[in-house]
Amino acid sequence: MTHMDFRTERIFKGPGFAETLFLGACGGTRIIRKASNPDAFPFSRTALAREIRLLLSLPEELRRCFPPVLHTNLGDQPEDSPELPACIFYDMPYYSPEDGWVTLSKHILEGGMNAGEARRVLGEIVDTAFRYFRLDERAPAADYAEKTMLTAMRESIAWAESEKDFFPLLTVENLVINGRPAPCIMELSELFQNTTRLRAILTPYRERFLHGDFFPENILFNHLTGRWILLDPVSVRGVHRGDFILDLNKMGDWLSGELPALRMGQFSVNLRGNRASLIIHSHSGDLENLHRLQLSDWYYERMADSAYAPLFAEERGWERRWIFIKAFYSFCMVPLADKTQAVARYLLALKSMAEFIEKTDGR
Repeated sequence: MTHMDFRTERIFKGPGFAETLFLGACGGTRIIRKASNPDAFPFSRTALAREIRLLLSLPEELRRCFPPVLHTNLGDQPEDSPELPACIFYDMPYYSPEDGWVTLSKHILEGGMNAGEARRVLGEIVDTAFRYFRLDERAPAADYAEKTMLTAMRESIAWAESEKDFFPLLTVENLVINGRPAPCIMELSELFQNTTRLRAILTPYRERFLHGDFFPENILFNHLTGRWILLDPVSVRGVHRGDFILDLNKMGDWLSGELPALRMGQFSVNLRGNRASLIIHSHSGDLENLHRLQLSDWYYERMADSAYAPLFAEERGWERRWIFIKAFYSFCMVPLADKTQAVARYLLALKSMAEFIEKTDGR
C-alpha cells in the first residue's frame, strides 16, 4: 500500500500525546489519516505500528468489523526499530456524519437510543468479541504478566516519581482513600518484584486475540443502517493480545459511567494530610442518559449468559485478574492524563490494588 498525495482539510482530532487524526483527501477520496506525533511516547508509536499490522492481517470474518487500511507508510521493520518513519501513518475511509455515522458513545449519551436498541447493538458487539476471543488462542509465554502489564505499570510509577508536582502524593505515609487504607508505592514495588507469584495469578489459560481498547468511544455506529465498526484496536500501551478480561473490563467501566466520568472531568478529589477522597460523578450531568438506560446492570447480567460460560469456566481465576486489570488501566493513564485526572487515576489504581491484595492474601 503505497503513499499517495494527501491534502489536509482539517485536524479531525488531536494533536494529543500519541497521534493526530487528519481529515483530508487522497486520490480524490475523503479519508482519515491517523498519524503519530513527533513527541509521542515510544510505546505510543509502537502501539500505532501494531495497530496497522493487526488491521492488515485481520481474518476475513472480522474485516467488516474494522475500518480497512487504504494506505500506510509502515514498512516491514520491527515495531521498535529505529528505522521506522519519524511519522507513522495509515489512512482509513471517512465515515461521514451526513451518512449517519456517529460514535456509539455520543449516540448513547445524547439520548439517540432507547434501552432496547442500545442493548441490541451492544449485544451484537459483545457477541462478536467472544467470537474473536476464540479465533486465535495461544499458550501464554512465561513472562506474559511482565510484558503485558507489570512493565507498563512500573513505567507509569517511575514517571510519577520523576514529576515534582506528583511525587509528594507518592510519598504520603498510611494513605487512606475513601476511608480505606491503600498500599504505598514501596509495597507495590515489592509486590511487582515477586513475579513468580504474580505470574501464577495473572497469567490466563490462553492468550487471545483482543481489540485492546474496547469501549463505545472507539465504536462507530450508523443510526440509519444499524451498522457498527470497531475503531482504534490496540490500546495505547500496545495491548492487542492476551487475557480476554482486558477487553471486557474496559467496556464494563465505560457502561458503569466511571470511565466516561473520568474522561469528562466529572469527579472530585480532595487531599488532606494522609486522607484522600475520590468521588466519581457517574450518574449525573452528561452521563444522565447512560444511567437511565441501566446498561451496566444489563452488561453484567449478559456476562452470565450460558453462551459465554465455557470461556469463563476455562479461565479460572478471572475474577481476581479483573481487579488487577482495573488497576493496570488506571496506572497506565497516569502519565497520559492532565494533572487532576492523573491524580484521580492514581487514587483509583491504589484502591483497586488494595482490593486485589486483600483478595489475594486471603485466598
